[in-house]
Amino acid sequence: MKKLLLLLAILLSGSSFSQDGIILSQENANEKGITPIWPKCDKSRQEPANCFDSKLRRHILENFEYPEVAINEALSGTVTVEFIINKKGKVEVIEVTGAHRYLQREAIRIIRSIPKMEPGKWGNKPIAIAYTVPITFRPPQQ
Repeated sequence: MKKLLLLLAILLSGSSFSQDGIILSQENANEKGITPIWPKCDKSRQEPANCFDSKLRRHILENFEYPEVAINEALSGTVTVEFIINKKGKVEVIEVTGAHRYLQREAIRIIRSIPKMEPGKWGNKPIAIAYTVPITFRPPQQ
């Protein structure tokens, strides 16, 4: 029972800027109909943003492994990972906060393993989109 995870809502507001240009928040990107296309979401009946959200949740659940040291020390808490899907469709972790560093490492590992995808596009130009994912870790019941 090492796989126990509660995924909270994906939240982020506002937009930010970087040297590469504009990075839209998920909220702003969704309002404008811009979203990265997760592999196989282009063939889905779901809207691209809904498909992205469901694939992200599934990815986290399927790749989650509660760290052994965290089990031994009964560590729990919520880790918040801020990341972008860049102009090339790859994940870049920006910031990780909350809980113990062992749990942070697992959250980073999961997010970094997100597959490369087609980036969001504003017109014909690829654009980076920022996401924030809170992941709650609760030790497995013995």
